[in-house]
Amino acid sequence: MTMSLEEGLAAPLRVIKAYLNAEMVEEGLLEDVETLNIGFESDTPIEFPSVWIGEEPTIVDEAGNPNLSQTMFLRTPFTFACAVYENDPEQAEYQAKNLATRVGASILKHFNQLKSQPTDPDRLFQTIRFNAFNPNGEVQIEGKRDRIPCVAIVFDFVYPVQWLYCNRV
Repeated sequence: MTMSLEEGLAAPLRVIKAYLNAEMVEEGLLEDVETLNIGFESDTPIEFPSVWIGEEPTIVDEAGNPNLSQTMFLRTPFTFACAVYENDPEQAEYQAKNLATRVGASILKHFNQLKSQPTDPDRLFQTIRFNAFNPNGEVQIEGKRDRIPCVAIVFDFVYPVQWLYCNRV
């Protein structure tokens, strides 16, 4: 089932968040995660370990059809920035790298198996591709001197939409 344009552009973030929330339970891959953030800036206090989900610009997938009158495959990169606070910066970086890999494992575990809403298609995503792994970030907390190592993993999510089926919400 192909989604309408407006739902197709909104659904990926919602479904990805459901994938991660499903593992933020006792004995889940992400049971230690205290904060799941949407976007890279937040006014709310952050508890560590923490994961930020950043949605990058959506483009037409190279393998898809760019014709607006047919099903179009879009590609949206999502960045998952992971930070763990430890007194030892080397240990914090190691744990942040481990958290990033567990985020990836959580996504793969629930890929096209978990819906965030009953109306979601059975297979929202056509594919997920590894894009990048960046171990060189840091989180600066306002009012504090500590810089916390932050590791990012990026995946490209490819999914179909119908441009001609766009409804007013």
